[in-house]
Order: sequence, then structure tokens, then C-alpha cells
Amino acid sequence: MRAPDIAQWLRALGLGRYEQAFRDNDIDGEVLADLDDADLEKLGVSLGHRKKLLKAIAALGGGGGAAPAAAAPAAVVEGERRQVTVLFADLAGYTRMTRELGAEAMHDVTDRFFRLADGVIERFGGSVDKHIGDCVMAVFGAPVAHGNDPERAVRAALAIRKAMPDLSREAGRELGMHVGIASGQVVASSGEGHKTYSITGDSVNLASRLTDQAPAGTILVSEPVQRLLADRLEHVEVEAFTLKGMDAPVRAFRVIALRET
Repeated sequence: MRAPDIAQWLRALGLGRYEQAFRDNDIDGEVLADLDDADLEKLGVSLGHRKKLLKAIAALGGGGGAAPAAAAPAAVVEGERRQVTVLFADLAGYTRMTRELGAEAMHDVTDRFFRLADGVIERFGGSVDKHIGDCVMAVFGAPVAHGNDPERAVRAALAIRKAMPDLSREAGRELGMHVGIASGQVVASSGEGHKTYSITGDSVNLASRLTDQAPAGTILVSEPVQRLLADRLEHVEVEAFTLKGMDAPVRAFRVIALRET
């Protein structure tokens, strides 16, 4: 078995929240195959995620007595068009904090934010696509669609915002975030061995731009998201703005809350 990069491997499985636990216990690709259920439980891995990890280890050629990994449901086909909801979340004031704290301390703050955001996203059924600087990009609706992915994305954003005061206490300084969410069709392409995928399309760009427009502590959603959730979404329309590459001014909505059904 070729030893995988643990961080990339966990993120590809949608289990990036456990990266720090693996790192703290000096678990790398060389010892991965020796892990069993009891080891993973000691690391704080939940039962369902232990099963998933054991299957993935077996698929790499590891032991543990686990069955080979099953094929992922709703697998992405090369160049397939998918209806998804894209979420971008990043820390507010990143550049200023980096100047104040220094690179090493800022890396710790960013890592804490990633663990928080990744865990929330996975809990609501999203997939962490990548980390870009201090930003998390997530997809709801690929590779697995749930039928209510815009709602899941908004709930994830609200949960991240709600958890920021606790994260601030952990970090010893006030931290803020801002989120942009957009829904629409994208083109999904599978990666090497169909274990990874990437998406491209206007919704990706729009979600990123909405994040840039959102003040600290704000969640901005695109018009399609607002329209899909209008009967339960407490929101305020913000002033339309022009984005490079967009043909017309973009309508956006600031999320206050999402009422229960």
C-alpha cells in the first residue's frame, strides 16, 4: 500500500475534522494500515465514521478485517451537470490578524476555524471541496444529493456563525466570519480513480463573490437560494451590486434565521 497523505486522505473522505487528532497522535500513512476500531475510538472518531475509515483503509490495502470500500452513491460522471449549492466561509479580518499575531499563531487560528467549519459542513451533509487561504469551500448536492441541499447549506452557515463565540474563547481573541451561498448548475468532473471530484460554474464564482461582499458576521445568499427557502427564510434584501463577469446587477439577501418546518 502506498502511504497516503493523511490530511488529503481524510478530506477526500469528508472527514477532515479528525486531521488534528491524527496529527496529535503521530499517525501517518505508514501506520494507517495498523489502525483498528479500538484505536479509532480512542481518537474520538464516531461509530459511523469509524466504519467509513476502516472501509477506506481496507480499500488502500490495509488490514483491520474490514470489507472493501463500497462504491460511493450517486458517483460523479466526467463532465456531468449537477444542481448544487456552493458555500464559501472565511475568517473576517484575516490580513489584519496575520499582521498582529504572526504566521505561526495565525496558522493555529485558521486550523481551529477549519476544524469547526469542516465538522459543521459534514454534519449537515455537505462535502468540503478545498481550503483556500483562510476560506472553506463546500458543496451540497455532489457527489450525493439530498433533495434539500440549499436548506442544508444555510443551516450549516448558521451553525458556523453560532459557534464563533466559542471558537473566539478558545483562540483567546474575538473572531468573525462571513459566508456566501449560491445555488445553480455546475459541471462536475471526477478525479484520479474517481475518488475526488471538482466543480466549475457560475455558482462557484458567485458564492465566492458573495463572501467577499458580506460584512463580518453576515451570511449572504443568492436569489435562487432565497426563492427556494422564501417561506421559511428570515432575511433582508441588500442593495444589488455589480460583479465582474455578471451580465446584470446581482440580488443578494442577508440571512437572519431559518424557521423550522
